[in-house]
Amino acid sequence: MDDVDAAFPDTSTLERVLDLAANAPSAGNAQPWRWLVGRRGVQLAADWQRRRGDSRSDRGDVLLSCGAVLHHCVVALAAAGWASRVHRFPEAEVLASISLDPRPAGAGSLELAEAISRRRADRRPFRGTLPAGTIEQLVVRAARFDVEVSVVPTARWARLGEAEYALRYDDDGAQQLDEEAAMLVLATGTDNDLARLRAGEALSDLTLAAAALGLVTCPLTEPLRDPRSRLALACEVFDGAAYPQALIRLGQQSVGEPLPPPGRRPVAETTTFALG
Repeated sequence: MDDVDAAFPDTSTLERVLDLAANAPSAGNAQPWRWLVGRRGVQLAADWQRRRGDSRSDRGDVLLSCGAVLHHCVVALAAAGWASRVHRFPEAEVLASISLDPRPAGAGSLELAEAISRRRADRRPFRGTLPAGTIEQLVVRAARFDVEVSVVPTARWARLGEAEYALRYDDDGAQQLDEEAAMLVLATGTDNDLARLRAGEALSDLTLAAAALGLVTCPLTEPLRDPRSRLALACEVFDGAAYPQALIRLGQQSVGEPLPPPGRRPVAETTTFALG
């Protein structure tokens, strides 16, 4: 066995890691990602055929989803005893390349990895106030990804129907919410593909951290599809100096039984192994 093989996970470990990472949040559960596993690393690409449309927002959703699965993968690798060095957009058509080094799993990595299987996108009403300091903790975590987090004023968001949400800047048909929850907005200083990928990584980290704290979340991008509402939110919350990329509803346990896990694409469908 050569040095490359000695310092690289075996196929069964990688399959378990990528299977766990597949639980990452993605808009419309599209799971628009592809993996290429070679002898020196793991590469992530977008599966553009799985985007939900041809708009700018649809492209953004793909990049957010890929950022989320990238972070889930890094967390799962860390829990399996492998430290990641991530190179973003190293070449055309590759969103990220992950180089690996063996390293014992830390308590924080194990805690986040354990939260992966419990995290759900829960659109039901939330009940109960957040523990003190929760939002401040998430703000600090997001900053590690060059992502800003702020709270959307309660008067600015509402429900449409049973499970959809809207910003109240252009809110025909929206009803003021009667629930105890916070709506967080994740924003970036630029509005390019790298920023959206990083916002997806931050979204993954924040939702896993919340799950580890026993909280429930629901990532949302639909309310930001209206350019006027997105701009109005940016001006009100960030003084126009940042670009909203995603929203996260955050709260205590929602009403009802725990949600079942969503269907996920198998590793064999999303991954090409080129280890020969």
